[in-house]
Amino acid sequence: MLRTLRSFLPYGLTIIVATLVIVLGLRSYSWTAYAQDDTGQPDSAGPETPAVAPAAQVGAENMFFMPLGFNDHNPRLSPRIGFGTSSYPVTQVGDVRALNAGWYVDWVVNSSAVRPGGAEYMPMVRVHQKLACARDTTADREKCPYLNEYEYSPSASAIQAYAQANPGSTWLLGNEMDRVDWNGGGQDEMQPTLYPVFYKEVYDLIKAADPTAKVAIGGVIQASPLRLQYLTTIWDTYQQLYGTAMPVDIWNVHNFINAEFCQKEDLPGGEELICYGGAIPPDADTLIGAYYGEDWKHIDRFTFDQQIRAMRQWMKDRGQQEKPLIVTEYGVLYNKLDCAQRLPGGGCADPNWVDLENPQVIHDFMVWTFDYFADTKDCAIGYAADDCRLVQRWAWFGLEDVGWSFNVHGALFDRNAKQMTAAGQRFRQYTLDNYAKLQ
Repeated sequence: MLRTLRSFLPYGLTIIVATLVIVLGLRSYSWTAYAQDDTGQPDSAGPETPAVAPAAQVGAENMFFMPLGFNDHNPRLSPRIGFGTSSYPVTQVGDVRALNAGWYVDWVVNSSAVRPGGAEYMPMVRVHQKLACARDTTADREKCPYLNEYEYSPSASAIQAYAQANPGSTWLLGNEMDRVDWNGGGQDEMQPTLYPVFYKEVYDLIKAADPTAKVAIGGVIQASPLRLQYLTTIWDTYQQLYGTAMPVDIWNVHNFINAEFCQKEDLPGGEELICYGGAIPPDADTLIGAYYGEDWKHIDRFTFDQQIRAMRQWMKDRGQQEKPLIVTEYGVLYNKLDCAQRLPGGGCADPNWVDLENPQVIHDFMVWTFDYFADTKDCAIGYAADDCRLVQRWAWFGLEDVGWSFNVHGALFDRNAKQMTAAGQRFRQYTLDNYAKLQ
């Protein structure tokens, strides 16, 4: 957290010294708008994997890194609560300082990132396993099998330069590695037996450049049984390969509630494997996982709690209970839920049906999650150093709607009007009313 520099002179005079730091640097990646399957409910959130440089690339970059620029300090900053954004810079959507958010993520390593109001910026290294065909063309790994290689972005030299220039940063290594690509897009798909190799390489790079850095695993979509099995394979493989427990400073998970399933469908170009919701992880032994046929659970509060507790139990079972857990992405993706039988007044006869087209429903859910994260404690599985809370920090998805066909009522800012939305107003009011417990 950046603070205003003050120099105290005799006779009580105070001079506030501002330092202008010019940040030079070109990002070594390109970012493409997120794409999703053409049919069914939306996929999990976050921009698709940007173009990446080969893992072996360590040559000199056309980059120059300096510490991130001076930003005014917001005395109402709330370190626990944050948001995800795809805007570069984050301030181009409006005055995001008004949210009082303490941190944010933009799914890349942005050498020119701003820190509005002193908010923390978390860089993310993107990765993808190499395939026998072009990426983002199919989820079918019989048609397009894995190669035992990977690529990541930015390059090794750029990662180390950023780490040296920004000591103490929290690094996120990957994003939703646990979902297969789809025709037209993808995240950071990677077999769980290869991810540990990538993790060790980049973890060592970062720690060599900045021993004070904190490194977090990439966030899986949700702590469902399929995803926790994926994490278990990562954990066990690291131990087998390197003879020691995986060194994770901060555990990271997403907490969407998405149906997990893929199925073969006949398309004009032939049979194709089409995935819905959260799809399935690489190497999964089934095409159907959690919440199949249960879209109503998308904002179910009981299920939301179950997944967080499942992640915390998984951590405890592996001796990781006394590590922080952060939720770097969650929110409301589905635009609406279908109703088989409508009531005369316009409601739905299904008792599980939720009106996702009602902004009040979305905003109430958002505020409930804030209370849940801030208040929920359990010393049997929680983090003792944080008064047994289950989650230490969380980021709402997302700051703005960028045409990803997700539920628009969750966006905190209208990027075109550059104004705070009703959701943003609720977010801001929450940080103002709950300043003490968000510290």
